[in-house]
Amino acid sequence: MDNKRPSLPVCEKAQLEHRWGGLRISIARITLGLLVGIVLLVLVLRYVNLSAVLSVLDENLDTPRGIALALLAGAAYLLAWSVRGIRWKLFLNPIGKVSARRAIALYQIAVFINFLLPIQGGEVIKCFLLKRSTNITVSASLPTVMLDKTMDLIPVLLVLAIVPLLGLQISPALWVVLVLVSLICCTLLFFVVLAIWKHDAAIRLLHTMTSRLPNVIAGKLERFATGFVDSLLTGVRRPKIFIPAVTLTGVAVIFDGLFAMLAFWTIGFPIPFGIATFGYLTYNMYHILPTPPGQIGTNEAVGLLVFSGLLHLPALQVTAMFIFSHLWAAVLMCATGVVCLSALGLTISSVTRLQAGEKEAAGDDTLLSEGLAEADAE
Repeated sequence: MDNKRPSLPVCEKAQLEHRWGGLRISIARITLGLLVGIVLLVLVLRYVNLSAVLSVLDENLDTPRGIALALLAGAAYLLAWSVRGIRWKLFLNPIGKVSARRAIALYQIAVFINFLLPIQGGEVIKCFLLKRSTNITVSASLPTVMLDKTMDLIPVLLVLAIVPLLGLQISPALWVVLVLVSLICCTLLFFVVLAIWKHDAAIRLLHTMTSRLPNVIAGKLERFATGFVDSLLTGVRRPKIFIPAVTLTGVAVIFDGLFAMLAFWTIGFPIPFGIATFGYLTYNMYHILPTPPGQIGTNEAVGLLVFSGLLHLPALQVTAMFIFSHLWAAVLMCATGVVCLSALGLTISSVTRLQAGEKEAAGDDTLLSEGLAEADAE
């Protein structure tokens, strides 16, 4: 009697092997990200007195004033993301009708997923969910995501232009971040200018520059740079959309600044709105770089580099503010993310499975439909 188990079809076996390989890569990335974040957090806590930080938090958060300011900071934080959701709707208008409420909900889900995972999977997932509810294809909505993200680079370019003119004493570590971000932004701007002049020449040059890198890195870098350039050019050619989008970006930055200012006020260290906004803009530049899951360690480390190293605020209060704001923002992101998922009839597990199939789904609407059907079945 033959006791051998029936073999899986070749197609199904290959699919399982691919998914298992993707899962192992994701676990490795998460593990590495957590280790990096923990090391950064340990370095921060060696730089400041943890008991003193906890004392500052205890003295200020357990008061009616502290609670009220924390709630106001939370409102500013959520409004900043809501404004960005409305901005994304502007870019979606030419390809389909999406309500502002749905656009904001999908944006919050993307923020939530990006917070949990060390890669920006939320941006693709919100396109999956958009197709589920509006039948706008992934291939049509993905360019709007890139265009929306391009808007957030405009304030970064403004900061990079202003910092050298202020005559501030910049620490070596912060110089590294500023130089790295500056190189990225200047390279992208160069390709934008070249693409306006000769688009094909810009793409060929980009391919030549990335051809010496490993295939995985080269492919991702080339897709990002090409998408950024094409998105910015598309936006400029639509001034009726581009100008309101720039305006909404400014409104979002104002709410970002209010969040940072109110967070400092919450821990008993009031600072002016201008300093809070400038510092938070500079701090947000690090989001161009990869971050650990939950942004563990990076928030506190970069916050110290910017607000203490660049703006010379007391390290104790800066650390207390970023520990408070990190935890408070995490609660807000998780709560709004879960609520928005529930409103769409989904769960965290069903959405994270879509993340595992991100590469295929980004270019294959059939897999997308299957994944969403699976999510609905649950």
